[in-house]
Amino acid sequence: MEQFSIFPIISIGFSINNVIFYLLIGALLSPILLYAGTARGRVAPSGWGIISETLFRTILSLVVNSIGSTIYFPLIYTLFYLILFSNLIGMVPYSSTPTVEFVITLTLSVTLLIGVLILGFFTHNILLAAAFLPAGTPLPITFLLIIIEVIAYATRTLSLGLRLAVNMITGHVLIKVI
Repeated sequence: MEQFSIFPIISIGFSINNVIFYLLIGALLSPILLYAGTARGRVAPSGWGIISETLFRTILSLVVNSIGSTIYFPLIYTLFYLILFSNLIGMVPYSSTPTVEFVITLTLSVTLLIGVLILGFFTHNILLAAAFLPAGTPLPITFLLIIIEVIAYATRTLSLGLRLAVNMITGHVLIKVI
């Protein structure tokens, strides 16, 4: 399966391989297409502008409903578009999607997990442990239950990161089999 092979494209003291190249293309397509969708003096936006505004409003409402604040909206919006365009690049014949690599998806998920835990600790200090403690827990097993809940939280994050890569791999394998 040639779409899973990794080969260097540019090597000048550091190497840019095809996966990083497609990730850079996905990262560059996002602001270009978002700018192309703006009205720029017209009364009504173009078709891509309508799609872009709809996605913006949808993600904004999801963030507000889930978090209750819009402070993390730019991060979530950027990650959404990076993953969206990376996956769309994978639909181009003879190309690959960067999200097919476990390293990319696990790096994104672990980085977000660590960021959320650091922000939670700086915001709530030791009270962050209460988020990992179910109500009505007896005092003798409190410490053990917090450890188990933190492990479950980290495992859920890792499984979501792996699930994205596995879904992309199975899609490529299915197309190759068909």
